[in-house]
Amino acid sequence: MGGLIFTERRYVKFAGGRAVEAPLTLGQINTLEWLGDDTRAGLYRMMEWAVTVPPGTTLDDVADALAVLVERHESLRTSYVTGDKPCQQVSGSGQVTVDVYETAAAAGSPIDPGEVTDLISALQGRAVDVEGDPLIRAAVAVRDGAIRLVLIACSHIAVDCESLAVVVRQFNRLIHHPAERQAGPLTHQPADQAAVEHSARGRRRAEASLRYWGHQMSRMPQGVYAMPRPTGDEREIHHDYAVPAASGEGNPLGCWLDSPALRAALPHVAARTQSTLPMVLSAAFCAVLAWRTGVSDLVFASLANNRIGSELHDYVGTLAQDSLLAVDAGTTSFDDLIRRAGGATLRAAMHGLYDVKRLQALQSAIGDRRGVMFQRDCACNINIFDGEARPEGPPEAAQAALPRTALRWHIPPYFRVLLLLRVIDSDGAPLLGLTTGHADLVPAAEIEALLLGIDRLLAAAATGDVDLRRMTEITGLTPVVRGPEWLLVDGCWIELPAVQGLVDEAVQAPARVFAVPGDDGRPVLTAYITAGGPVRTPREAHLACMSLLLGRYTAMAPGRYVICAGGPEDPDDQDDPDAWRRRPVLAEGDGREEQR
Repeated sequence: MGGLIFTERRYVKFAGGRAVEAPLTLGQINTLEWLGDDTRAGLYRMMEWAVTVPPGTTLDDVADALAVLVERHESLRTSYVTGDKPCQQVSGSGQVTVDVYETAAAAGSPIDPGEVTDLISALQGRAVDVEGDPLIRAAVAVRDGAIRLVLIACSHIAVDCESLAVVVRQFNRLIHHPAERQAGPLTHQPADQAAVEHSARGRRRAEASLRYWGHQMSRMPQGVYAMPRPTGDEREIHHDYAVPAASGEGNPLGCWLDSPALRAALPHVAARTQSTLPMVLSAAFCAVLAWRTGVSDLVFASLANNRIGSELHDYVGTLAQDSLLAVDAGTTSFDDLIRRAGGATLRAAMHGLYDVKRLQALQSAIGDRRGVMFQRDCACNINIFDGEARPEGPPEAAQAALPRTALRWHIPPYFRVLLLLRVIDSDGAPLLGLTTGHADLVPAAEIEALLLGIDRLLAAAATGDVDLRRMTEITGLTPVVRGPEWLLVDGCWIELPAVQGLVDEAVQAPARVFAVPGDDGRPVLTAYITAGGPVRTPREAHLACMSLLLGRYTAMAPGRYVICAGGPEDPDDQDDPDAWRRRPVLAEGDGREEQR
């Protein structure tokens, strides 16, 4: 681990808190569901925060502050029982570990990012056991007895992003003010949150969240970012950036936008529109997304912090869950889009607490009915802990700073997402980035164009409202051009050859897919299938198609299946729908679940 040498492990004892057993909260259920059986530490198991401390801080100071935090926040001393009777068990006493490392860095020198990553690697080297391990850890880098850096790491089952910010903020306070090193009065804890969620009011809120999800999933496109596969020049970036080699699913690609222009513009735009920084950033993402894709009715996953209520202000526990942000981007005014994004954010925040297993069942039922799979193709995760910032300097300075924008490319850990906007807090300033798990579908050139589009849009908006009809002129971003093989079906842009490929693989028999006008004049994807293959009924054909949708962002399952006694006799008639209609029909229907 680079310039770090392990020197000792300290055990920090805590005691005095209540010991209690309670049901799991909805957030804990959700987190345990996506953590699964993977007990490895890492990006999706632990969350880390590096903290610098004032000169003279001792290891005893660090230990004392950590002990207070664990006594104060029950989620940091909770274990979890899974199985038939899942619950959370809060310990009244115990211990956590602090690993101490000697660093080779020169005393008094600036903190190098390598020191931070080395400490993270050390903490991630030990597996996490959510049924027994303390869910907070710390590591300290010292040089000649002086502390250079403290790294606090918590499991995702114990904290979400805002909870970790609370822990770090309070740790800093305790380090600077030793007289305050006491747990204080008992505040709202996860066991209390579980009681609220299991109350009649809590159950009504969870039911309302499921209704909101059901409404949005019944109309949202399967893929917001359903785009033609890029070729040639569309894959080439237009500036001199060092881009890592990445292509294909499983070879992710990410980029951070290092922009003085964005940092200067955001407070001006937020102040002028009387909104928050996250709302402005959401609106900018919606603007470039709508302009590039031609989709103005945007619905995509967004993280809801679920901190509605004063008792949750300094709550430490896992509250955040996915919600659906539904924004009508059909406006010519960026200021208006900010207001719409703000309203959509509030609605999403009101519907972010739910039973994840019931949601999965709802997703499955609606997906089966519509012939789509909800696979989080497009998502937005904005974590800014100071949503308000005062403008500094004239608003025109943002435009002047655009030449200093730089793109920082990296290879992130893989997860299945087509396009993810991430905004994190970096030394009190927002740092914006885009990530894809499919560099073949969203190459570096596309990421570059979207990031620079957001950058230039916000710089222009610093001085006043922006006419979104001028997006290409202002940002350089051009709308997609879809060919004749593309159709809009049930709100989803789909590629007919992609649907044909899906059906061919699913039914393993001669088949053709046609877009047939329905009773309302809208196209219905109809699959004519030659009998004799592995599927014998419309339901079997539909299930086979649904099972293969994962990762196919421009395909959906047909709306109707016709099982024929043989296909057209003349090979030239394979693409003639009338020739297929003349074949004897053995079975037909939409193949949906209710027909079984």
